[in-house]
Amino acid sequence: MASYDFSKAMKNPGRAFATPESVEQAQDLSPAQKHALLTQWRNQLEQLMVATEENMPGPESATGVNADCLRRIVDALIRMGPPAT
Repeated sequence: MASYDFSKAMKNPGRAFATPESVEQAQDLSPAQKHALLTQWRNQLEQLMVATEENMPGPESATGVNADCLRRIVDALIRMGPPAT
């Protein structure tokens, strides 16, 4: 299993991980780190989708792909449950 630089991955989870499921399955991340990464990824995709709707698309603005990825992120967060406090 690959080792991840958490702080670097937080800047762009979509580049650090191929899929939301790969975040879930990462053995070298704590549940809190996984939740943080998925939440960050979700927030970035939501912002990108809003920008695209407002005719300000970025370089990674394939809306259908982003919508599918967003759904998979939300599904992963649901499977993981609430973050540990």
